[in-house]
Amino acid sequence: MKISKNVLPSIYRCKICGAYLERPIHCGAPCDLLLDGQRRLMLSKLLSALLRHIPHEIGISLDKDGWVSIKELVTAIKQRWKNKELYNWLTEEHVIAVAMLDPKGRFEIKDDYIRAKYGHSIHVNISLPEDNEVQILYHGTQLRNLKSILSEGIKPMKRVKVHLTKSIEEAMENALRKGRAPVILVIDANELRQHGHKVFKAGKNVYVTDYVPPLCIKRVITPQVK
Repeated sequence: MKISKNVLPSIYRCKICGAYLERPIHCGAPCDLLLDGQRRLMLSKLLSALLRHIPHEIGISLDKDGWVSIKELVTAIKQRWKNKELYNWLTEEHVIAVAMLDPKGRFEIKDDYIRAKYGHSIHVNISLPEDNEVQILYHGTQLRNLKSILSEGIKPMKRVKVHLTKSIEEAMENALRKGRAPVILVIDANELRQHGHKVFKAGKNVYVTDYVPPLCIKRVITPQVK
């Protein structure tokens, strides 16, 4: 299994058509560098935290559907974030580019507003499309949690929904973020539905549900970490 090193490519802007890209040539011409990979990763993590969990830390309020003005968000980060000096370069365009090119589809932009599509620990009303096609899903966790999960199922814990993925590589990445004893749970999505737990598509590979009963967990994979 190939494990990502969690490094994001730089973002470029095409001088001809204005598109945001992860390559330096487009429309037959060199592009402008908009964000290097390090700043992109830093901003992506901050946006995830603010739009999912801690908008109050920069004095902004999300509306009931999770939206906030991009202009208000940028101003608040530059004026009130605890490490605001690290973001003196930040513009609305940087936020838009990071959201549009997010590899997991975490963010959504509408007009001049942005929101996180999933992963919230604060209550927002995100309307997601129900999925009736995906068959197998994965959930990455740590070995220390396995006994309780096999007994009690997968619960949302601090989040509003249980997060699953159709990518075993992403499940592994999620598990490794929690420690060095990863476990991947293989979940039968059809059985989830049969027991009344709807499955919703939240991102490119991300699906959410309210709860995963133990009987829907069909296999446990315990990868070896070097």
